[in-house]
Order: sequence, then C-alpha cells, then structure tokens
Amino acid sequence: MPTYLYRMILFAMLLVAIPVTTIGMISYHISSQDIEKKVKESNSQILLQNQMRIEQVLKNVEMGAVQYLNSPLVTDNLYNALTQDDFQTITSLAKGLYNLHSLSGVADTHLINLEKDWMISNLGFTRTADYSDKNRLQDYAKNPKNLFWLADEYGIRMIVKLPMIAPSAAPKALLIIEMSKTELEKGLAQTKQLGDIYVLNREHIPFLSNAGADYISDSILEPLKKVTDANGYYEGKNTAVNYRVSSNSWIYASVVSIDQVTMESKKIALVTINVCLIVFLVIASAAFYVSRRMYSPIRRLFQTMEQFGGETTESRRKDEFAYIEDRFNALFRTRKQFQQQLQGQTGQMKEFFLLKLFMGQVTESEFAFKCETYGFAEKGKPMGVIALQIDSLQDTRYMESDKELLLFAIHNIVSELLPANRLLGSLLLDQSQVSLLTGDVEDLQELQLSFHQAAEEIKSKVHELLQLKVSIGISRVFSRYTDAMNAHAEALEALKRRIRLGSDIIIHYDDIETVHENSKHLAASLNYLEDYFVNALKTGDSTSTFEHFDKYVALIMEREIRFNDFQFVMIELITEIHGLVQQQGGKLEGLIDTKSVLHSFMKLNTVQDITSWFKTDLLPPALAFFKGRADSQYINLAHQMLTMIHEGFEQDISLESCAAQLKYHPVYVSRVFKKEIGVTFIDYLTNYRVNMAKKWLKETDMKISEVAERLNYANSTGFIRTFRKLTGMTPGQYRDT
Repeated sequence: MPTYLYRMILFAMLLVAIPVTTIGMISYHISSQDIEKKVKESNSQILLQNQMRIEQVLKNVEMGAVQYLNSPLVTDNLYNALTQDDFQTITSLAKGLYNLHSLSGVADTHLINLEKDWMISNLGFTRTADYSDKNRLQDYAKNPKNLFWLADEYGIRMIVKLPMIAPSAAPKALLIIEMSKTELEKGLAQTKQLGDIYVLNREHIPFLSNAGADYISDSILEPLKKVTDANGYYEGKNTAVNYRVSSNSWIYASVVSIDQVTMESKKIALVTINVCLIVFLVIASAAFYVSRRMYSPIRRLFQTMEQFGGETTESRRKDEFAYIEDRFNALFRTRKQFQQQLQGQTGQMKEFFLLKLFMGQVTESEFAFKCETYGFAEKGKPMGVIALQIDSLQDTRYMESDKELLLFAIHNIVSELLPANRLLGSLLLDQSQVSLLTGDVEDLQELQLSFHQAAEEIKSKVHELLQLKVSIGISRVFSRYTDAMNAHAEALEALKRRIRLGSDIIIHYDDIETVHENSKHLAASLNYLEDYFVNALKTGDSTSTFEHFDKYVALIMEREIRFNDFQFVMIELITEIHGLVQQQGGKLEGLIDTKSVLHSFMKLNTVQDITSWFKTDLLPPALAFFKGRADSQYINLAHQMLTMIHEGFEQDISLESCAAQLKYHPVYVSRVFKKEIGVTFIDYLTNYRVNMAKKWLKETDMKISEVAERLNYANSTGFIRTFRKLTGMTPGQYRDT
C-alpha cells in the first residue's frame, strides 16, 4: 500500500479534525440544553390541555346521565316491575339511553333495576342475569360513592347508583355508561416530536394513550406511583416525563425521548460533520495531487499488481516495494486455489444448465457449445425424464414444513443410487425431483424397462430410508436434448393421473388413456350441490357443510376427469368462499393465517391432500367466521321486523314483503323471528292487530267494520272470526264488557 502517501494525508486531516470536532461538541451541548427546556414547557402546556379536554368529555357524560335520571320518565318508571308487555315505557326509557350515545365518547349504556330484575341496553329489554358479569354489579353496589368512574381491564365506564340522594351499599338500580377508548384517545392530541401521552388509573395502570404511542416501561411507571404533587417533572433513562394528577386520582403523563428533544440540535452536529468532511476532502485532494507527481513511477507498478487481487493484513504493514514482492508470490500460490474453486462450481453450473434445458431456454447451438463442459452424452443417444413427487405427508412423522428438506434428501438418494453413466443430471424443480436418464440399449422398449427399473429402485429406497410413499412419472423416449422440456411436461402430466390410479405408483406417459374433456358439463351438474354447500356454510352449520362437501367431491370423482380439471373446480369453490367472506367484511387469508390461499392450495399434489386441506385448514375457520356473523345479525333482524309490524300493521304487511325490504330469504327471516321472539311472524302480527282493535273498541266510537277495514281485513267476517278465536268473544261483546 502507498504507506508514505497515506501518512501525510492522515496527518493533515488530524490537524483539522481536533479543533472542528471540539467546537461542534460544545455547540451541540448548549443547543440541546435550550431545546430541552423549551420542550419541557411545551409538554406541560399540552398535557394540561389534554387533561382539560378529557375531563370535559367525562363531565359532559356525567351531566347527561344526571339529566336523564332526573327526567320524569325515569323517576316515574325506574323502580317499577317492568315486563315485555310495557313496550311503550321500555321504548321511551331506551330512547333516552340512546340519546346518551350522542355524547362524545359514549360507546354503550345499561340501565339496570337490581330490585325488579330487568335491564335495558343495546340488546333491548332483558333480565339482569344477561349482564356480562354479575360479580362486577355487586362490586359497583359496594362502592361508597353514588357516582364514580372506573378504568380497568374491562374498559372505561361511569356508574351511577340509584337512588342518588342517600349513599347505600344496596342500591335499587344502576346506570352504567361504557366509554369508547378509541374516541377518548382521539382527544389526546400530541405530536411524536413532543413524545407520547398516557392516562393512568388509580392503580397506576395506563389505560389511555395517543395514537402510535410506544409501550410504557416499568422504569417510567415506578416514579409515577410515588408522586404526591398535583403536577411535576422528572427525567429517567433517556426519557423526560411531565405529569399531572386529576381530582379522581388519574395521572396524566407526557413521556418524551431525550433523543427526540435534542433532534434539532443534532442538525448542528450534522452541519459540523459536513464542514469537517469538506475540509478533509480539500486538504486530502491537495496533499494527494502534490504527492502523486513524485509517486507516479511506483504507482504504475503498484496498480499493475493490484489488478491480480487484494492484499493480506501483513502486507498492509509493509512499504510499497515489499507489497509488490508479496503480490508476485501470492499470484503463484493462489493459482491452484482458483483451479480447485472452479472445479467445485461445475456441479452447480451443471444444475443451472439442466434447469434452463427443462425450461426450454437452451438452443441447439448453445447446447453444442457447452455439452462437453458439463459432461453430457453425445448427441443422438436415447434419453428419458423421470419426475418424482411426494404423495402425502399424512400419517407420517413429518410436517408440511419438512417437505423441501425431504425432497433434498430424495435428491441425494437419487444421485447416489443411479450410476453416473445413466444419470445425466438431476435437480429439484417446483415440488418435484426431476432426473434426466440415458441408457446403452437401442431398443425403445428395453430402454423404457430400464427407466422403470430405475424408478422402482428409487421408490423402494425412499420408502426404506424415509418411510415415504412417492409416485414417479416417466416420459417418452427422446433423442434431442432440446426436447427435454416436452419430456419434463410429459412426466408431470403422467403424475397428474394419480387422481384416478391412486398414489405410490409409477406411471408411464405412453400408458395414459385419453380422457374426454367434460369439465364444463361437470361444473354445470355440480351447481345444485354447491348451492346447498354455500347455504350451509353461510349459516355456520358445520355438519351440513362437511356432508355436502363430501357429496360434492364424491360427485366429481365419479367423472373421468384429469387432475387439472379437479384443481379448476376446487379453485372455483375457493373463489366462492372468498367472495362470501368478503361480503361479510372479512378476509379469507386472515382466517387461515396465510399470505395467499391459492399459493397454499397449488402446493397440493393429490386429491387426498386437497380434500384434507379443505376439511382441516379452510372450512373450520370459515364456519366459525360465518357462525359469529349469523349470531350477531339475529337480534338486529328480529327487532327490525318488530318495528315494521308496529309501524305497518294497518297496511298489507306480510313475511315476504318484510323479507324483500330486508333483502333476505323469507324462510331465513321466518326462522330468525321465531327463534328470537318465540312466536311466528303471522301469530305476532295477528295478536298485535287484535290488541290494537281492543284499544280502539274501548277508547273510540269506530264501528266494527271501520276497525276491520283499518286493520286491513278484507271484510268484517274475517276480523270477527279472528277476534273471537283469540279473545273468546266477539268485538261487540268485548265493547260492552
């Protein structure tokens, strides 16, 4: 190396580096202190603003809850023993609860009468036992305060014990307002440059933070547990913390990284570094220019030596002349090493060349140029391709993740089992082990027999060593190397016939029977079974889903189809399931925890693998997804139908018209209504109309014919018959009682 030249350049750089670096460090220290002080003041103000914003939201909720509880409707009916027949009262109480949802941050509300055992919530009018956790209700009742806030692992909620006038350990009723954590966190306005904001409950557990906030460490939490002042500031390891304690003992903390605080001062350091680099470059250029004029003869010889390779660590310690001497010696020593490395790369290059041959990317002229280099047989010699695939890993000690390792082991077995004069080359290609074979015989039948014997040896050895069942496809005999691509395709096509012939077999392409293309007719005949399968899947019925899937596969297997056609039909079924999941707002890849469903499907090589994959990996999570969606839709659907009856009982309303308006099948909505309400749609509609008729007969002077016409009966006779059947008397008799 140019030792003297580099020493001169290095000395000049050190003269400049020391003073510039010192000035930069002093500037960086002063600026970081000033910026840290300003950020501390800014964080204190922002923390106060966020505290006031959150507490204002909570105050609004408290005021709204108190106004609702003091309303005449609540005070008159809260302590009554309400039943489902008190529909108007329940609706009015629920409407008031729903109005509380308009307040910022409110997510859910529960009005619970502990004494009369009823509850009004988003689920409608239910019993207190339907509350998610009755033990928590007892804890709320024991709290000494009549109005208090809780923030824990169950969420953020306000509890009001009723009556509010006198504190009691056994309240008659409770109002529980659940707050939306997401809405409250939107109020925590903070920029990443000024750190993250956290809100801690009385147990010093953080339950709110701004969007994108990092995990708060124990080193930050421990000092916060010991604070006694209403507000303050302290510094931890690489962090600065501002805190404020609210009246309800919640702690608002702003945590900022000291590195972020001093980010602006780092710009000064960057400018200093750039200036140093410019000075370094200028001085180095000047020193290099002067020195190279004197150094040019040695440099030319030195550059000539560099063209032959790099230097060793020992040579760097020597001067230029010693280096040149070492390079001459090294050139002779490394010559033999280069030759050995070249021989070691020959095998990998041969596999790459064979891959290009199977992919059809090698021309006759290119092959003629390289065939001797890689040791291929002379032109015109008969050859064949065998392709090996693992049938299935079921009922074995291996997992799917072991498949590539198993193929590599099989590849080594083939390489060691077949003699070099018969095995021209082998490689792993797309879940298959592919080998190019040749033979010394000229007769094609004898050559095919030798290929079959080789396949038998391979299959037997794999089963002996790995306890695996494999199938092998054998192509037709060919003589031109450029036909290897077609032979590879023939071997794979032979393997696809396992759909009819079974697994653990050896198949010759010449023995494949021509199969009539009937995939279009097959798809048409499967439509009715697919509809049953899809309907069962959408309702989450696992028994019916698996039953129709088995029938679906059995019907496919009754037809003489190729494996490609079977794959096509099953891909269409996957597409149908994917569309159903998307319609319900889900994602199929997320359900089965994979990046690509089709990519996982295309790795399957047999009908048994495909059927097992559907039953174990695809259908169970899809069924769980649809069942969850169906359960949550039942309640809303039934309440929507009740609203239609209450608002349209005077019109020509029917189950079919409600189903059309809700965009569901009539059979489906009928089943949902009966399950949720307990009676059929027509029985509920008839009873509701008769109850309205009772009210009009008692409170108005309408004629019986007018009542029948208003209730949409075709004539008075039908109305009177229905009224008598349900009440045991005629409308006239009922009016006179």
